[in-house]
Amino acid sequence: MIKKLQIKNVVAIIGLSLSLLVMSLSGYAQSGKVTGTVTDGSNGTPLPGVTVKVKGTQATSITDINGAYSINAPANGTLQFSYLGFLTYEVAVNGNSVVNARLANDTRSLSEVVVVGYGTSTRKDLTGSVASVNAATIAKVPVTSLEQALQGRAAGVQVTNNDGAPGANVSVLIRGIGSLASYGNGPLYVVDGYATSGGINNINPSDIESIDVLKDASATAIYGVRAANGVVIVTTKKGKKDGVQVDVTAYTAFQGRPKEYKVLNAQQFATLANDVAANSNGNFQTFDAWKDPASLTNVDWQNAMYRTGITQNYSVALRGGTDKVQSATSISYYDQNNGDLKFAQCN
Repeated sequence: MIKKLQIKNVVAIIGLSLSLLVMSLSGYAQSGKVTGTVTDGSNGTPLPGVTVKVKGTQATSITDINGAYSINAPANGTLQFSYLGFLTYEVAVNGNSVVNARLANDTRSLSEVVVVGYGTSTRKDLTGSVASVNAATIAKVPVTSLEQALQGRAAGVQVTNNDGAPGANVSVLIRGIGSLASYGNGPLYVVDGYATSGGINNINPSDIESIDVLKDASATAIYGVRAANGVVIVTTKKGKKDGVQVDVTAYTAFQGRPKEYKVLNAQQFATLANDVAANSNGNFQTFDAWKDPASLTNVDWQNAMYRTGITQNYSVALRGGTDKVQSATSISYYDQNNGDLKFAQCN
């Protein structure tokens, strides 16, 4: 009798377990319509084109121009929101019929965007060679021009200060000399979408957000023959929606004399040249003035060229705006005094 009761109890327990399992499965299978709005977490702007997916299923929806979506999802399911430039966001439905989402900016993905031509492209999608310098890199070393900001920071880009004088023009060559000197070898400069040539010394390095250098011949497909020597694309800092930003930059630098080399003076050099000419069997001739070395005047050319100096740079920038209008303005003053040479510039 006891054994029969035990068997009946076991059967009842198994039946009850199966019933609960079926009820739970049927409850999970029940799904309803879920709606909501997806916005930018930084400013609340609706985001169109956001992919909304029920995690673990194939159910997918896309937000409209107002950031609204509609999708069928189980009451205990999880929604995934993904959008280019934003972090993927997951939220549980928990039986709610309305689920809103605020997406956070993905700064890592934004840093991989490169300005190319009249738009932007991700670095992994580019087929040409591009070198980039951002504002953080420029700020590490005090520079006075955009060309100096490129010097030593972009592979394949040669920057030369022609004569070393304060305020002198700087030459930029991308992958060497590409054309006859009469036609110029400098790159094409594009500042915020506007093409220019002849250098851009009038741009304050503190106002530069990023510099992208297009080094391949494929740049001619965008800008034409002007880009044959490469393209330097400059993006300046813009005003932001979240209030007014004031940037003040000031520095003073002291320039010292470089190490001087030990060289022969005029008498020593003339004496050496006369000895070489006397033993060259007429293959080497000297100037008549060198025949009397004692009559020559010594000039320390290194001392005549090298100078100590002081450099001063002051910059003030004001940036800001609203959701509809953003603006930025800046003023800078640069002064470089090297002895008798002086250069001052105000932008």
